[in-house]
Amino acid sequence: MLWGGLLLLTGLIVTLAFLSPSAKTTAAVLGGIGFGLFIDEVGKFVTKDVDYFYKPAIAIIYVAFVVLFAVIRALSRRGFGPTEATLSGLETLMRAGAGSLTEERKLHAIALLDQSGADSHLARAVRDLLVHAPAPDTIPLSVRASEALGRVWSRLTAHPLFRAGVFAVLALAAVVSAVEAAWLLRDGFSALSFSEAMFVLTTLVSDAMLLAGAFALRRSLLAALHWYDHAVLLQIGVGQVFLYGSEQLAATLNLIVLLVVFGLLRWAIRYESARRLDADREPRREPLG
Repeated sequence: MLWGGLLLLTGLIVTLAFLSPSAKTTAAVLGGIGFGLFIDEVGKFVTKDVDYFYKPAIAIIYVAFVVLFAVIRALSRRGFGPTEATLSGLETLMRAGAGSLTEERKLHAIALLDQSGADSHLARAVRDLLVHAPAPDTIPLSVRASEALGRVWSRLTAHPLFRAGVFAVLALAAVVSAVEAAWLLRDGFSALSFSEAMFVLTTLVSDAMLLAGAFALRRSLLAALHWYDHAVLLQIGVGQVFLYGSEQLAATLNLIVLLVVFGLLRWAIRYESARRLDADREPRREPLG
């Protein structure tokens, strides 16, 4: 815990003492490690006998990270005012001065200024500097990986058996999950611990979402992906908490699989949404005669 506090303090000092854009990244890494070392000791402070190996401790740690993620996500999605957009533009110009400005970040800062309605003299000057700021024209590795994945995804979705395969996977996942729940219920609901009972209930709800996605697949691939996304998110945000409460560290493997699937699903949803938007923008040709 003391080492965690020291790293948190170091991250704070780095943020206050250095203006380089890389200082925030360094402070985030140091602070993140420090917070992890700090909260790892939570079992000692929620028990009277200072029990580090208190069984629900891992579930408490996981809940803390889920809440932290939700708070940061809510803050990142809030609407930025003209002043915040101008300050963000100035920070982006700092990256240009340090030679670390990317074209994606540059366009994002300009769009933020336009969306916020920032029209002060300083905001216009910042926007003009951003437009003419040099940014490397190299394509980031993440963009190249996304484009390669998009080509594979396009070929897969164009295959006539793709929808049938997705339906089979969704249905099979629901069946396997239902079998696991049935195994836990083999001695009756009353024989389960609180964590096991809540995990079973969460699993049954996510199974229903999987089946809803399977049936929505005939109507829309994007609708099916959204249902699957909801099911996985429910397992990550709720089911995993109770799984940690009953299985301890053994539940981490399940979390890793869920996070990988969640990331792929979010990418597929963004890709399909963009593809649908492009299709809607294409001019429709009226048949002759």
